Amino acid sequence: MQHLQELLWYVRFGLWWIILGVASSIGLGSGLHTFIMYLAPHVALFTIKAVQCGRVDLKSAPYDTILLERRPSWLEKDCLQFGPPIYHETIPFSKILQEVYLEAILWGIGTALGELPPYFLSRTGSVHTALR
Repeated sequence: MQHLQELLWYVRFGLWWIILGVASSIGLGSGLHTFIMYLAPHVALFTIKAVQCGRVDLKSAPYDTILLERRPSWLEKDCLQFGPPIYHETIPFSKILQEVYLEAILWGIGTALGELPPYFLSRTGSVHTALR
């Protein structure tokens, strides 16, 4: 049962970021980009917390992120709960990137998927126009 629960969290996590990517590419009429509303704040909040705590191992699991009605567990925790700082000066960009790349990739996949319907519609329209 625990493995099924874990699998469901991964599925929710993946679907959430892919759906945000699709919503970003289709616009939903608001003009607000989900990158600005979700992905960028997530990366910024993680980076700020990592710099404050001097470490990047803040997530309890890869899916410990912003989801529909759920905040990440690391956001409210005190830095002492994570242990002593690992990085005392600066945190390498590559270390922060390793912690947030999955969200960015899933969001990018969603954005690409959202671009497919307009592409195929315009391609179909151009083929029908060329046949006339």
